[in-house]
Amino acid sequence: MPPFTAVGERVEVRPPSSRDVEAYAAAVTLSERRLAEFAVPNAHNLPVVLDNQSPTYRTFMVHALDPEGSHGLVGRINVANVVEGAFRSATVGYDSYDPYAGRGLFVEGLRLTLDLVFADQPLGMGLHRVEANIQPANHRSAGLVRSIGFVHEGFSRDFLHLPGPDGRRDWRDHERFTLLSTDWPAVPYRPHGHRRLACVVNGSGGTGGYGAYGGTSLAAAVAAELGVPLYSSTVVESTAMLFELLRASPVGGVVECRLTGPELRMGLARAGFEPSGVPVLEGATDVSKQEVVRRALAVRAAFA
Repeated sequence: MPPFTAVGERVEVRPPSSRDVEAYAAAVTLSERRLAEFAVPNAHNLPVVLDNQSPTYRTFMVHALDPEGSHGLVGRINVANVVEGAFRSATVGYDSYDPYAGRGLFVEGLRLTLDLVFADQPLGMGLHRVEANIQPANHRSAGLVRSIGFVHEGFSRDFLHLPGPDGRRDWRDHERFTLLSTDWPAVPYRPHGHRRLACVVNGSGGTGGYGAYGGTSLAAAVAAELGVPLYSSTVVESTAMLFELLRASPVGGVVECRLTGPELRMGLARAGFEPSGVPVLEGATDVSKQEVVRRALAVRAAFA
C-alpha cells in the first residue's frame, strides 16, 4: 500500500487529491446544516487543504467502497499540529458526511486512520499521542472517541473560536480526550484511569471556621484547589465512614479529622493508600490563597 493509505471492510482511507474536489463539495453541502452546529463547514476549501499538506498537517479522506450512488465520501480526518522529537504528538479533528453518517462507516475509517497515525514512518506518521478536543455539548462526537478507546484527560477553557449550539461564534470551552500508541488498538470505553491522591488535614474538633480563602477552612480550600471531594468529621461523625468514602472515591479526596497514629494509618490503608505517602497538614482558617495553592501543589507532588 502507498503511504498513509489503508483499506477496510467497507471503507478506504487515503490522502486527499484533486480528484476529490467534486465529491468533497457535494458531501459538505449535503451535511452543512448538521456540521454547522459545532464547526465552520466550507464546501470549496479542499484546494487549500491540498496546498497545506505537510509533515505537520495531514488529511485523510474516508471513501465508501460501495458509494451507493452518492458522492462516496464518508468523512475527512485532519491530523494537525504535529510535533516530532521527544513529543511525537498531534491533534486530530474530523467531519463525517451524509448520507453515510451514523452507519458505522466513519468509525471504521477513523480506526484505519489511527492505525496509520501510530504506524512507523514512512508508511505511517510514527506518532505516540493524539488529542481530540470536543465541545462539551457535542456528546455524539465525545461518545465516538470514547467508543474506540480515547480517555478523558482534561478541560480547556476558551479553546477555539467556533460556533456552538446557540448558532453564534464565540470562544468555546472544550473537553480533551487522548489516545496513546501504547494503548492502540484500545479497549472501547477504556477506563479513564484518574490518578488518586489524598491528604489529611488535622481538623479543629468540628468548629469549622472561616478564613481568607473564600471563607472556608484549609481543608475545604485545598480540596477545591485539587478538584477532589472533602470528607470532614464536621459532617460525617463516623471515622470509619470517612475512610470508606475516601476508599470509594475514584479520585481520592481530602480528609479533615482529628486522628493520629495507628488509627489514621489503618484508615488510609483501608482506603487504598500507602499511609507513609499521604501528606498530613495542620488545620487553619486564616490561610492566603498563595499558601493554599502551595500546599495543594505539594500534595500533587507527593503522588507524582
